[in-house]
Amino acid sequence: MSQTTVRARYQIIAKVASGGMGEVFRARDSVLGRDVAIKVLHRNLAGDQGFIERFRREARAAALLSHPNIVGVHDWGATTTGTYFMVMEFVRGRNVRDILTHHGRLEPAQTVEILIQALAALDHAHRHGIVHRDVKPENILVTPEGQVKVADFGLARAYAESRVSQAPGTVTGTVQYLAPEQVKGDPADPRTDLYATGVVAYELLTGTVPFHGETSVAIAYQHLSDRVPAPSKAVHDVPPELDRIVLQATEKERDDRPATAADLRLDLIGIAGRMPDATPLPELVKSLPAETTTEEDRAFTVTIPQHVSGRDRRRRRWRRFLTGLMILLLLAAGAWAAWTYVIPHYARVPNVVGLSGDDARARIEAAGLSAQFGAPVSSTTVPEGQVVREQPASGSRVRRDSDVTLQISAGLPLRLVPSVTGDKEARAVQAIRAAGLKVTVEHAFSDEVKKGRIVDQNPSGGQRIQYGSPVTITVSDGPKPIQIPDLTGRSSAEASSILTADGFAVEFRREYSDQVPVDDVIRQQPSGGEGKAGDTVTIWVSLGPRQFPMPSVIGMDGTSARSKLEGLGLHVNLTQIPGSSGATVVGQIPDPGATVQQGQQVSIYVA
Repeated sequence: MSQTTVRARYQIIAKVASGGMGEVFRARDSVLGRDVAIKVLHRNLAGDQGFIERFRREARAAALLSHPNIVGVHDWGATTTGTYFMVMEFVRGRNVRDILTHHGRLEPAQTVEILIQALAALDHAHRHGIVHRDVKPENILVTPEGQVKVADFGLARAYAESRVSQAPGTVTGTVQYLAPEQVKGDPADPRTDLYATGVVAYELLTGTVPFHGETSVAIAYQHLSDRVPAPSKAVHDVPPELDRIVLQATEKERDDRPATAADLRLDLIGIAGRMPDATPLPELVKSLPAETTTEEDRAFTVTIPQHVSGRDRRRRRWRRFLTGLMILLLLAAGAWAAWTYVIPHYARVPNVVGLSGDDARARIEAAGLSAQFGAPVSSTTVPEGQVVREQPASGSRVRRDSDVTLQISAGLPLRLVPSVTGDKEARAVQAIRAAGLKVTVEHAFSDEVKKGRIVDQNPSGGQRIQYGSPVTITVSDGPKPIQIPDLTGRSSAEASSILTADGFAVEFRREYSDQVPVDDVIRQQPSGGEGKAGDTVTIWVSLGPRQFPMPSVIGMDGTSARSKLEGLGLHVNLTQIPGSSGATVVGQIPDPGATVQQGQQVSIYVA
């Protein structure tokens, strides 16, 4: 970099790094008064007009990405010496390669935290039709605050399609992270980035990439022929949940990988809470030694020879023949071609939201445009298989033959069922509805769970179900009511046994009774109805008739004597002696002092 100032605005401070596509410098933006990072591409790329056009297109697209986990693109252009540059957000942090170099490998919790943030960046880019194509530790930065940022969106595609990198029968990429479809030379899509993310996950957990070889060709063919091993085979304390996620992301067939970065991110969020505690990312970054020298990107971009079969060679000869024929036809139709391509032709983008993929393609092409399909997206409003969104938007005026990117609905998204067992009913309903799910409420008696709280839920917490699906919660009505039996006339032992078996507590009280035999139940409280386990039932037990000495009533008038004896519970038989006035008691049976009891028959005689 011979210049010290770029565009009379960016003052170069220091070289930060260099790699396969160019060099990175730290600079000062004199207009906005902030530090920026300038990536200056290698000068040999400036001679490739196709690359320049792709670089401009990709730079514009990358500049539209605005996400906290993506390194922002501020500006782009060419220097006075003809080399192209891109001005990006300056991230005060370290890339994941530096962290691995210093620490060897990361703990599962640290790995999950980095991947969750990196996948958020990839998901945002994929939704805007941009595939990174070169996900690797060098392109993942971590700030001292623990924020992860992904860099170099768009540059990988422009470089991979440049004349400089595309000799016949070759493919280009960072060999350790190439997906099988890239090795074959097939087009990349969002699932290509997921494969590279899976390889990065393996490296973070084990400290090494899954495939090694003496040449880049040997490594590339391993991506085609071998499975990425489970990280736990190299580091035994890697949880099986992380093994499963790494293996799923690195499936050879892209259709076997997660459909989107958002799906893979949700899987990681689901297991994050179960990872063992580890040093937080901010402390991990701050523990690194200060950067003293600028090093080459050791996971540089390389060109890998691709196997060319005899059939492919014959196909290429035919292609060259057809190309020559097409050139002749184009020369013959020069006037028509000039009119078609020199004079701009425009078309309006038709509205195809809600149409099937085939119908949408037909309508786009009928308008003179080209339909391209991006990654499917979940939708709560558009049925599966129909167009969710189009870019540019319907009604936009664009050049004929321009691409219109369509995204098809993948159907309802999956939602994580919250765990509400033990919560109050209102709070549980609110949590389930906030997750985009429906609530069905049932009731049941429970001896263990308080009334109004959740006894059970179906499906259980932590499962993933479709948006809008029902979750049944069972609310406790408290202990089941118990019918209180009528125990009047039963023996006290029998009554106690019955009440205890039903779960009631028993309180005994005793009183005299000339109607109920000794030790039988006279009455109870409550006398019936319903109760619950632990309630107290009071029963009154008979002591039998009360016994006492026969009082003397001799000398009393007959009426007073009867009243006194009946008041003691005795039955009185009054007899008047013939020929008397019957005013005074002159005799009684039993005699005074004799033992009598309630309900006994006594006699008094009046004269």
